[in-house]
Amino acid sequence: MKWHTHAMRPIWLARGLAVSGLSATSAVAAHEGPGALAAGRPLLAALAGAALAVLGVGALLAAAVSRYARAARIRRGDLLAARLDPHGRPGAAVLVAALLVCQAAAHTTLILCGVGAHDGPPAPLALHALLALVAAAAMIAFERVLGAATATLAAAIATAAGTLAARPALPAQAIARRPHSALPDRAHRGRAPPLTAALGF
Repeated sequence: MKWHTHAMRPIWLARGLAVSGLSATSAVAAHEGPGALAAGRPLLAALAGAALAVLGVGALLAAAVSRYARAARIRRGDLLAARLDPHGRPGAAVLVAALLVCQAAAHTTLILCGVGAHDGPPAPLALHALLALVAAAAMIAFERVLGAATATLAAAIATAAGTLAARPALPAQAIARRPHSALPDRAHRGRAPPLTAALGF
């Protein structure tokens, strides 16, 4: 159980970075619009959020590429690549809810930091919701890429396992003809060793 938890940790960390980064970047865009490029603190927040989003999304896509590559290695006969990390994928509703909550938290944080809305309260709230849905759609697309890679890897492992299981067993006649197979029989028959062996020659 500890191994499963350890294996899932990088993927969930990547998801957290992606969601946090997308929320921060879109929140600044909702508050400042294009004016964020000329602002001080909002621009820094947007850049930090973009960096987190790039790290998280990059890690998710790298995991997908790694699983596709391992599936290709398994098809070529490299069974050392036949390992499948657990992949618990959040549903679309969970991602939408998470992005909306993070967007509300980012909106509140910007207000507390003194970054006001550029068009009054109603427009930013609508923009927050819209950008949260856009970010959720992007996360769902990334999760589908990772899910497809996981399914491809699982199929390759299952095919390799089926091929190994389908190999015919060694016939009994071939086992009986092996030189070492006669030694135990001779030892259990109760016969004395040859005279030359008894004398040490």
